[in-house]
Amino acid sequence: MRKQDFDFLVNLLRQHAGWDFNEGQYFVVDKRISNFIREKGYASVEELVAELRLGAKPLVAQVVENLALSDTSFFRNYDVFQRFENTVLPNLRENNRAAKRLRIWSVGCSTGQEAYSIAMCIHRQFLGLKEWNINIVGSDISSTAISKAQRGLYNNFEIQTGLNAKDILNYFHKEDDMWSVNDELRRMVEFRRYNLLQEITQGEMFEIIFCRNVLRFFTPERQREILSRLSKRQNRGGVLYLGKNEHITGIDEFYDRLSGFNGVYMAKGIRETIEKPRLAMSMPEEEVVAMPRFVRPDGLLSRQILGRKDDEHGQ
Repeated sequence: MRKQDFDFLVNLLRQHAGWDFNEGQYFVVDKRISNFIREKGYASVEELVAELRLGAKPLVAQVVENLALSDTSFFRNYDVFQRFENTVLPNLRENNRAAKRLRIWSVGCSTGQEAYSIAMCIHRQFLGLKEWNINIVGSDISSTAISKAQRGLYNNFEIQTGLNAKDILNYFHKEDDMWSVNDELRRMVEFRRYNLLQEITQGEMFEIIFCRNVLRFFTPERQREILSRLSKRQNRGGVLYLGKNEHITGIDEFYDRLSGFNGVYMAKGIRETIEKPRLAMSMPEEEVVAMPRFVRPDGLLSRQILGRKDDEHGQ
């Protein structure tokens, strides 16, 4: 890809998505745009860029979504979810026991694995879950990613990246050569297309917002704008997750770092008139958490599901 084409695509991404790529991300952009032109049948990047310069909005939107698509997996950074499940959720469960309501936002959710991972954590932690109003909102700029997340269908490679045998059996079922999210998780999660450059029109408030490894692609000015919008959707004490070791300039204007956690913050709640109790979650610094043993799901049916059926027939 020629430098002038790279510069054009980066400017397109900056203008329509707010992402500020530089020459260090050349190979990321090159790989994604190469996949796009192959799928759409263009002869070269130059041919695509020539058509983009004509300003056709549908094509521009497709290219921006393709370039902005983020990598994801179930329980990505396992220790983050382990502490979320065992420390953050119990506190929120107690604080919201009377209202029995919990709202969580997964920003930049990509194809849905993060949102469904959050739902699994809640399912394991909340007894009497049917009595609770749980709503996990996943949002992403890519309509393609949102469509896949809504379908909740994942191939063997996707399902084995982050899930162990117990989770696969508890929360997924086989549909031909794909794995489908069970209804109990689907009921907890909804997905919406949302561009972080836009104002948030809904007046929803969220106890927890996951925005991991999203803000680092934006300029400092855009980061502040987005943090301001997010903070207005959280009461005092609301929890914000950024990426591990993701340091965003100016975050202390809206959030306080949660002691003992890497990349976790609590909202200052400037706009709130009645202060909500803070979560008592100050803990020693994080320890390294061992990853669980994962399995290849293509061998799961023969070793576990079929074995279970044999046991039932023998009773």
